[in-house]
Amino acid sequence: MKRAVIVLLSLLSLFSLMIYGSVEHDKKDPDMDYILLHYKEFLGKEVHFSGKVLDGMGNEYELKLIEAPYTKINVTINATLKKGDIVEVLGILDTQNHVTAKDYLVMKKWDYWLIFIRSLPAIPFVLYLFFKEWKFNVKKFRFEVKRNA
Repeated sequence: MKRAVIVLLSLLSLFSLMIYGSVEHDKKDPDMDYILLHYKEFLGKEVHFSGKVLDGMGNEYELKLIEAPYTKINVTINATLKKGDIVEVLGILDTQNHVTAKDYLVMKKWDYWLIFIRSLPAIPFVLYLFFKEWKFNVKKFRFEVKRNA
């Protein structure tokens, strides 16, 4: 009985923490989707996002957000960027669709894709290790452990 009460209290506390985190997430750690929907609350405040350079002239660039809502946002940034570069920006939200960058990190187009390309050689190795221990049973339509004879 004592163990059941402890388990019930533990599950209840975990569930309440999950609900609290879900309700307070947008206030404590808002994403750009929430910021752009409620932009009046964030005017003059620091925002953080990543985007791909679509167009630009001088120090004004148009970025397409990499994360939801995948919209376009204009950024004033003191850097020379090329179309396709990935930029991580920390800046001040001036208007609904404009940010003045305080700090930034630029990844060239190929540097960004190199992250994914260099992972490709690992795929055959992982598949080899997986199929060394497992086999696919077509009749049951599932993977099963190989039995050593």
